[in-house]
Amino acid sequence: MLRGKPVVVGGQANQRGVVHTASYEARACGIRTGMPLFKAKTLCPHAIFLKGNYEHYKAVSLIFRQVYLQYTPDVEFTSLDDAYLDLTGALHLYPSALWVAEQIQKEIRRRVHVGVSIGIGSNKTVARIASGLRKPGGIVYIPPEREKTFLADLPVDVLPGIGPASKKMLADLNIFRVKELARLPRRVVEQLFGKNGLQIYRLAHGEDTRPVKRKVIARQISRETSFAEDTADLKLVMGILQYLCERIGKKLREEALQCRNVAIKIKYSDFHYHTVRRKLAHPTDNSGVLFEAAERLFEQLRLRRTRIRHVGVSVSGIEPRNFQRLLFDLQTRRELLEATLDEIRDKYGFMAILPADTLQLKSKYRMEANGYILHNPALTR
Repeated sequence: MLRGKPVVVGGQANQRGVVHTASYEARACGIRTGMPLFKAKTLCPHAIFLKGNYEHYKAVSLIFRQVYLQYTPDVEFTSLDDAYLDLTGALHLYPSALWVAEQIQKEIRRRVHVGVSIGIGSNKTVARIASGLRKPGGIVYIPPEREKTFLADLPVDVLPGIGPASKKMLADLNIFRVKELARLPRRVVEQLFGKNGLQIYRLAHGEDTRPVKRKVIARQISRETSFAEDTADLKLVMGILQYLCERIGKKLREEALQCRNVAIKIKYSDFHYHTVRRKLAHPTDNSGVLFEAAERLFEQLRLRRTRIRHVGVSVSGIEPRNFQRLLFDLQTRRELLEATLDEIRDKYGFMAILPADTLQLKSKYRMEANGYILHNPALTR
């Protein structure tokens, strides 16, 4: 059992890579997301290091979604395990918002045996900040008209938009708490923070007018990984790039999305890196088209005489897919081919069918039904 123990997810302690997440016990030792694994091991030598399992996390996330949607259709999913629920139009169906929060906690604990922290407030910012005050498994309710009082004594960096640099700037002005920031005139806050000044001024007063959006389209979808050992094998690098394009294409089609831009990132053993991107002729969700673009981008790079440690592919300019078929047969054939590939993978696993060039990865990586077990995969939005 791992419950109650310091656990680090991201890879084994002796591998290169970074912390994807950590248990509260590990965080108590100073471990944070994005920290190199070797540093995490130094801070907490007795921690348990595990590789992530994205498919498992995604399955659990689907259960979260099922539970949330039982209470309101107005749900904005911001990550695998974070969401905003707007109960405005559904609250008359339940005793109270607090009752809904308690039912959600009970149902999720019964189905997946994990705790959920919930904040209840009149707007997104207040609810999110409240959800972080009693982790794990707490519920914090902030009544209407109490938003400013709730925020008053909290540190300024609880507000969205105030990072380390802004926090230091405010500290130089002897401003450490939200109430101290809220006392500043609006024009002063706008001068301090530029175009974000008005938004930060409103947040400091507990005001946030952003609506809960039912569907959020990612600005970018990326797949990337580090090699277990730095490599100069360009065929291996291209095989990984093609495999990553297959994963991204599958994700786009699952979400009924298409992209307009493709980028690749190459990081060398000395940690220098190159990123190049290009705009596609037409929006696409086709894995083959994505790899063709990635391949051309790779050929454009003037590679250094240094081994490669990390590669990644990302797509942007994401929009809902246009389902109107084009009149050109080649495009229609590609769409039908990709749809058939997806049906095969949904039934028999992602690895049931792949481009031949990616089969060379079998000699480097363990293969499971849902994909290769890459070294330190970073499956991000």
